[in-house]
Amino acid sequence: MTMEKVYSPALVSFHKEKEIGQEGKNSRVYLAHDEYMNAQIVVKEIPNSGDTQKLLLEAQILYASSHPNVVQIQYACKDDSNVYIAMPFYKNGSLKSIMANRMLTAREIIRYAIQFISGVAHIHSKGLLHLDIKPDNILISDNNEALLSDFGLADYTDNNGWYQVTRHYIKHTTPEIWDDNGNCLGWATVQFDIFQIGLTLYRMCIGDIAFNEQFEKVRVSRERFLDSLNKKEFPNRSIVLPHIPETLMRIICQCLEVDVSKRYSSVRAILNDLSKIEHEGLDWQYTSTESNHQWNFEDEKGLSYIVSTSKNDYKDYRVTKNGRKYTPKAKGIRAFLLKLI
Repeated sequence: MTMEKVYSPALVSFHKEKEIGQEGKNSRVYLAHDEYMNAQIVVKEIPNSGDTQKLLLEAQILYASSHPNVVQIQYACKDDSNVYIAMPFYKNGSLKSIMANRMLTAREIIRYAIQFISGVAHIHSKGLLHLDIKPDNILISDNNEALLSDFGLADYTDNNGWYQVTRHYIKHTTPEIWDDNGNCLGWATVQFDIFQIGLTLYRMCIGDIAFNEQFEKVRVSRERFLDSLNKKEFPNRSIVLPHIPETLMRIICQCLEVDVSKRYSSVRAILNDLSKIEHEGLDWQYTSTESNHQWNFEDEKGLSYIVSTSKNDYKDYRVTKNGRKYTPKAKGIRAFLLKLI
C-alpha cells in the first residue's frame, strides 16, 4: 500500500523594503526583511501564471546547484498572486555595480573570473546550462568572492548535451544559434555559456562604457548586428588596454571564437589557463578622461607609481615614483606595467 504524500503549508513573513532591480519582463527583485529570521534577504517575485511547478524550477535548480560560487537559495514559496524565491542579500552588489564605479584591476578580473567560472563548471557537471552569464548576474559576497546568480533562464540539457533556447539576452547572444538568414535556431550547448563567459571577461577588461558604445553602433539592425558578430567585429578584439596581460586576452578571444570547434570545449580548460597567468603588474588601477589614460599602483614597499599617456597614444608614457619623475628601463608601456621595470 502506497501512502499519499501530505504536505503541510507553513507561513513565511517578509516585508518588502525597496525594489533593487527588475530581472526581466516577468519578475521583480526586492530587498526585504524576513520577520522570523530577523534578517535582510533578497526576494525575487514572479507573477503566478498557474504553472507553479515551472515557475519554481529556478528555485529547484539553485537548490540542486549548491556550490561556494553559486548563490544559495534560502527558501521558495507562493501565494495566490506570486511565486517568491528568497536568497541572501550581499551588500557589495553585483559585478556590474562595481564596474559602474571603477575599472577592475587585472588581478581582480582573474580572481573573480576563476570564482564565478568555478560555479559555471559545477552547474555544467549537473547537466545544466546557465544561458544568462553577464556582469549583472555575478554577485560579490561579503567575503569579496564572485557568485553566479539568476538562474531564471537556466535549464537541463538533453542526453546529447543540447538545449533549445527560447529566450536569451541579445547583447550576449552567440553566433551559432542564428542561421544565415538571421533566424534564431535556438539550439545551444556548453559553448553558449562559454561565449557568454568571454563577453563577460571582455567587459571586465575594457569597461561597460566602451562595450556599450560598441553595441550601440551595431544594433541599428539585426543584419548589421549579426554580421558584426560573425565577422568578429563585435566585440572588437583589438581593443587591449596595456595593463591587461596578453595571455588573458588570448583566453577571452578563444572563448569568443565564432567557429565553435575552435572555442573552448569546457569551462575547466578556461580555469586551467586562467590559473597559469603570472605577471608582477596585476594591481594597476586604471582611470581615464577625455584626453588621458592613467594608472596608479603602490607596491609592497609603499612606493607609489603613476603612469600617464595621452588618449589613444601609448608610445609616449610618463612615470612618476613617489611624486617625482621616474625614467623606466622598459621601452614600452605594456612592458613597464606588467613587469614594473
